[in-house]
Amino acid sequence: MQFLLDHIASILVSGAVLLLVIATNLNAQRAAIEETVAYAAKVQTLNLADFLEDDLLLVGDGTDDTIETIETNDDGQTTEFSFWREDEMGVDMLVSYTLEEGDVVDVDGEKVQLYRLFRTEDDAAAGGGSSTLQAFSITMLDESGSTTGSVESARLLRVRAINVYGMGDADDMDLFRSYWGITVRPPALDS
Repeated sequence: MQFLLDHIASILVSGAVLLLVIATNLNAQRAAIEETVAYAAKVQTLNLADFLEDDLLLVGDGTDDTIETIETNDDGQTTEFSFWREDEMGVDMLVSYTLEEGDVVDVDGEKVQLYRLFRTEDDAAAGGGSSTLQAFSITMLDESGSTTGSVESARLLRVRAINVYGMGDADDMDLFRSYWGITVRPPALDS
């Protein structure tokens, strides 16, 4: 008993130091996981962005037709975007992007609808994005950058996307958002 009383201060200090080391280690692990999740969301968003940018610059390439269809839902999401371009063999091909509803994630009592982007070439599956899009829109713009509903006056295409990743358990989830947007000028729309 005397030993405990003589060393109680050192036991309390060493216990506090041990708790501090454990807490610091747990916080460092959580920060590393958060950075990894955020990085994964950015990489996936940029991969989709590179592909979309390259693809949309080919709207109307080698053909007399350009944009076939552009449809949006009540939330402003582009649910279908179809355009004509020439394939490697010189044949006109219809490329379509279709946005479909996916999972609904509950984040702090708020329901977040996720979407999946599909890409087809002449009705055959030809890639697509992940199922982690929260928002996706393609808007036709005229020469001055104003929104237009007419394919004939469209000279630019503005694309916006939000890619999300949830982290944590269902009761205490954080939602990381990676925003991306670009305005492209497909050469075929200038004619």
